[in-house]
Amino acid sequence: MSTSIRTAIFLIVAATLAVPYHASAQQAASKAQTTMSQAAQQGKYTFVMFYKQNDAATSTMNTTLQQSLARYNNAAVLTFVQVGDPTEQALVAKYDISRAPMPVTVAIAPNGALTGIFAQQLQQEHVDNAIVTPTMMQVMKALQDGKLAFVTVQGSGNPAVPTALREFQSDPHFNTRMVSLTMYASDPAEARFVAEMEIDPRTPATHLSLLAPPGVLIGKFAANATKTSIATLLAEAGKCCDDPNCKHHQQQQPATQPNNQAQRAPATRK
Repeated sequence: MSTSIRTAIFLIVAATLAVPYHASAQQAASKAQTTMSQAAQQGKYTFVMFYKQNDAATSTMNTTLQQSLARYNNAAVLTFVQVGDPTEQALVAKYDISRAPMPVTVAIAPNGALTGIFAQQLQQEHVDNAIVTPTMMQVMKALQDGKLAFVTVQGSGNPAVPTALREFQSDPHFNTRMVSLTMYASDPAEARFVAEMEIDPRTPATHLSLLAPPGVLIGKFAANATKTSIATLLAEAGKCCDDPNCKHHQQQQPATQPNNQAQRAPATRK
């Protein structure tokens, strides 16, 4: 597995570790929450640095954040939360920060997806990796919401909607548990994601990638892949559903995948 893929999968998995928290509708927004809301409206990321005291580690992380985010002046904002501040307890609880080794920086995308959680130490590379592509951001949000993410990557040929995708969308067993996204392999804004999915940006073909929570790459499929073959791999990975009577769990033999139809993720990604 390449370093970039390891980084992307780590970020997706790490970002799902936060414990959901639902604040009261009547509770006034804190300073940090207001900053996050305004940043989201402007399409910007928010980096929230949680700390207990102004010690050396806090000072070092603050300096690194300030320097690293300077290059993302129009794409990200920085805010601070002192974990003992009574007005910020909703955020402390939401990201389950109170028992974490301090300081901790959490990166939140404009759509609310967590794209990075970094405890005690932070480097420029961490900040760079937390600023993800538009499709990566949507994939992370889908996975953090517990949904399957189907990503159609269009090549330079005629755009196509994979038949299997249509069948998944019309299947009541899957249609409420999936998110369908489309991007172009040649889109410069998606270059990082295309590289991490190991797709040639010059390809004329359409590919379909499937990811499952918390960050499992089930496979990369050709446009002519069958729904059965994809569902079988999903079941083999233990990511289909919890129903022991599900027909996909009854598949005893791996599906045949002609024309390099699917490329399975290594077992270490499960």
